[in-house]
Amino acid sequence: MPSRAEIKYYSSLKLKKFRQKYGLFTVEGEKSVRELLAAGIVPEIIFSTPGQAFPGAETVSAAEMDQLSSLDHPPGILAVAPMPDYGAFRIPTQGIVLVLDGIRDPGNLGTILRSADWFGMQTVWLSADCAEVTNPKCIQATMGAFTRVRCHMGDLEQALKEAGLPVFGCLLQGNPLGETAALNPSFLLIGSESHGIRENLLPLVTHPITIPRFGSGESLNAGVAAAIAMYHFASVGR
Repeated sequence: MPSRAEIKYYSSLKLKKFRQKYGLFTVEGEKSVRELLAAGIVPEIIFSTPGQAFPGAETVSAAEMDQLSSLDHPPGILAVAPMPDYGAFRIPTQGIVLVLDGIRDPGNLGTILRSADWFGMQTVWLSADCAEVTNPKCIQATMGAFTRVRCHMGDLEQALKEAGLPVFGCLLQGNPLGETAALNPSFLLIGSESHGIRENLLPLVTHPITIPRFGSGESLNAGVAAAIAMYHFASVGR
């Protein structure tokens, strides 16, 4: 049984400053923890409640799991894992790399990463102000995709300039997505729903694209737009 001090220590990982300080993050739920293990990531510790037997886990009470968990209804299994280190941006030599500019909602980011995994985009570039990938809400929303999608975070403007590759940018005005051919390698740039692609990145967009609107809505959620665009490029690129 873990001590009170250990429970307090691991509970602190719910906050970004302590995840960064200790280099650890939490993963909750049997499926996600098994995905973590399958990816070869060795947890520092695994906790489970009495009703959730899990190999190698330390048993904690339901009240202690409530302290450890970031969720309103903890699933009863929680692993503490080392922060992933994906290294610096690497210029792609094939495929389309998803680029996200200012996606600040962790749940939305997690959903986008889950979609990227589904459509076979294994590398994602993030602006420095995107939500933290190891935010518990993001990890939960990825449904294990965080173990397969490599996320690099940094200065997008500099990285895209250095790469010098075609950039498809989702904008309100552009070539209809359905009429757009894939280029290999290239980037697919998605901005936030509220601000779109930022002005400093617009000159780097070599291929403006748009998802045609057939109704009266003002905008698409960034996660929905990303999924539609990824499906298109995954389809035409094969």
